[in-house]
Amino acid sequence: MIKFGTGGWRAVIGDEFTFSNVRRVAQAAALYLKEIKQDHKPVVVGHDLRFLSGRFSRAIAEILVHNDIPVWFIEQVVPTPMLMFAVEQEQLAMGLMVTASHNPSEYNGIKVIVEGGKDAPIQVTNRLEELCRLIPPLQAPPLTFFDALEQGKIVLYSNKNAYIDSLLQQIDAPAVQELNLNVLFNPMFGVAKDIMAMCLASLRCSVDLINAQRDTMFGQKAPSPSREALQDMEYLMKQGKYHIGIATDGDSDRIGLYDEKGNYITANDILKLLYYYLKQYRGERGGLVRNITTTHILDRIAHSFGEPAYEVPVGFKHISQKMDEENLLLGGESSGGLKIRGHVNGKDGILAALLAVEMLAKTRKSLSQLLEEINARYGTLYFGEINLRYRAEDRSRLEKILLQDRYVPAFPWKIEKASYIDGVKFYFPEDNWFSIRFSGTEPVLRLAWETAAPEQAEELKRVIMEDSTLQLPFHRGDL
Repeated sequence: MIKFGTGGWRAVIGDEFTFSNVRRVAQAAALYLKEIKQDHKPVVVGHDLRFLSGRFSRAIAEILVHNDIPVWFIEQVVPTPMLMFAVEQEQLAMGLMVTASHNPSEYNGIKVIVEGGKDAPIQVTNRLEELCRLIPPLQAPPLTFFDALEQGKIVLYSNKNAYIDSLLQQIDAPAVQELNLNVLFNPMFGVAKDIMAMCLASLRCSVDLINAQRDTMFGQKAPSPSREALQDMEYLMKQGKYHIGIATDGDSDRIGLYDEKGNYITANDILKLLYYYLKQYRGERGGLVRNITTTHILDRIAHSFGEPAYEVPVGFKHISQKMDEENLLLGGESSGGLKIRGHVNGKDGILAALLAVEMLAKTRKSLSQLLEEINARYGTLYFGEINLRYRAEDRSRLEKILLQDRYVPAFPWKIEKASYIDGVKFYFPEDNWFSIRFSGTEPVLRLAWETAAPEQAEELKRVIMEDSTLQLPFHRGDL
């Protein structure tokens, strides 16, 4: 069954992610465009470096052409934010990106980008799911990709230069060029290599690259910029040769950072750094939005500048929507994605990385010094998370207990409120909280929390683990 989650449709290659199902999604997209009377506009199609991504993107193009919809095809691998930029700048109705982002190598997927260069909202993905259910398995249409290309029904398209120009317009290039920063960049075998290298070179940074060759297995690790996946990078950063270390995920919409000492900077700390920098040093105006599993320190920073802070469900489309509604400065999530006002209408790891480089240049401070400055001013909260794979029966049982019956575990603190906008989140005094939700992209139960002290986190985990009603599908060793 084709089901869209928070990051589009993703499935295991050769299991659900097949050429037949990819064609069904493309056919559903074509029918949807006809329904909204936007089938006269081109659809831009791109792909990442995953196994068969190029072939899958050509299959999408063939189906669209079969429906008399013109196609702009990006021949080279492309970052997802660059495709989003194309949809916005060219005023298109849709873009289709073949990628599974940061998922393991056995996955592939399709992200649907709609008018304005935004992630498809739930009403669009719900309609695509409905249409997919009505479409039988599809074979390749008679007109092949290369025949359609020869006939002009598919046009090769590139917006690389325009995208790079937009990135550099957001950055104070002269300030960065003065410092000749040493940067270690790790694209994690993904698509950001060329564009990031070009941008950093134009900023006169000295750049060393690792994991920059094509590897559809991603070095036997998921291309997610978590500390566990970046141990080779951490080793190099601890040598003390670099001012900053930058990693991007498989389709370059998320980043990870290392400071000059080789300390991993968490996604929450990246958001704190960049929002604080934009407010304190750049003097930008505007509040922020975060998802329900992202640090509440951001709220403290925003409120200290007299700005609002909003909370939304997981899924970057919710962040983008709230940013548009309230004209917010920054939106972010604890998984490493963030959006800055004035660029693409979605998360962009490349822009976030370049802004971090500018931050070092403009403040003349290191990442570790800036974090110390923020922690001294706003205090510290201890964030943690656990991802647990579950069986179908686990999900139905837990959904009934937590969401229908609204069961409350015996937490040791007063519960100030509970939210059910995405799973369940319990709020305690002093910005402590605990969240349980199901992933929208894989069969994983996600537990997240933030506490004022590490021992409080241990107490939270003990309560959840020993709860006889929940009977969560893990053992003590998983914690």
